[in-house]
Amino acid sequence: MKMTIITDDQNNILGAVQGHSLSDKQGSVEASVSFGPGHMTHMVEVDDDLATINDLDDFQNRLNQHLQQHLAKP
Repeated sequence: MKMTIITDDQNNILGAVQGHSLSDKQGSVEASVSFGPGHMTHMVEVDDDLATINDLDDFQNRLNQHLQQHLAKP
């Protein structure tokens, strides 16, 4: 599953969005997500079951693992 992870300039996770699209349009309504200076977006592949986790600590830990793997890639 694709996720976009948003971090601050210290790589602290601020949020995550399922998919890699940060904008959408339905009919005449269009929405997009933008971030302030110093915020970064990281487009990563995560385990499919991440979307079904109900425990916040488990979700954050797993999301952080994927982010660290992403950051470690050359």
